[in-house]
Amino acid sequence: MAEMCAQAVALGVQEICFTDHFNNHLLDMDLGYYKPERYFQLLETCRQQFPQLNILAGVEVGEPHRWGRKIRPVIDAYPYDIVLGSVHWVGGENMFNRDYFNTRTVQVAYREYFAEVLRLCEAGGFDILAHVDLPKRLGSSIFGTFDTAAYEADLRRIWEVCIKNGITVEINTKGLRSPANQLHPTVEALRWYAEMGGARLTFGSDAHHPSSIAEEFETARQTALQAGLQYICRIQKRGIVGWVSLVD
Repeated sequence: MAEMCAQAVALGVQEICFTDHFNNHLLDMDLGYYKPERYFQLLETCRQQFPQLNILAGVEVGEPHRWGRKIRPVIDAYPYDIVLGSVHWVGGENMFNRDYFNTRTVQVAYREYFAEVLRLCEAGGFDILAHVDLPKRLGSSIFGTFDTAAYEADLRRIWEVCIKNGITVEINTKGLRSPANQLHPTVEALRWYAEMGGARLTFGSDAHHPSSIAEEFETARQTALQAGLQYICRIQKRGIVGWVSLVD
């Protein structure tokens, strides 16, 4: 975490949030890894070491609509600023396993995932929807370029529920570092979100390594503007505390 903070300071980043994975699927490689008490101890150490950096407390909860009884007590017990909700599993199959894609047609593979994301958003209880079209990271190497337009209806249903439930949409730049070579989501999907009245937006580099801190944020900014979104929101203590203009 200290290395990530040092890199953020070197880049001129003013605010960072660590959203470690809190996964509870019984087949997940991360099962039992997340230790919130240790996380907050390390977070406080970094806050003291880097007073010039606003360091937020976050967590990425996998499938909270399915594992709520395990997740909610932890979320309620600790002072998180941001809770991301994500889907990595559809039933017993993981989005980073080629078997999921090899046993499905392209449309079935993506639509089953989007249906699970819709259930996640309908259940709510988190602040930001992470990487809405995650399967394209691996799926693009199997099926070819991800065609956002083919899933307009699926994504519009997700956006509708996000807007209704006050869930913030994320532009996640890690897709550009994957075989998909696309942002999560694409500009087309963001245009639908803006057209439907969506405004809550944030950027995430999904870094996992200091070298990826804030990577491609300028691309994210330009894409948001192209989609008709002019602000990103700042979230602290699970609520929006301000808006930052994306216009130069």
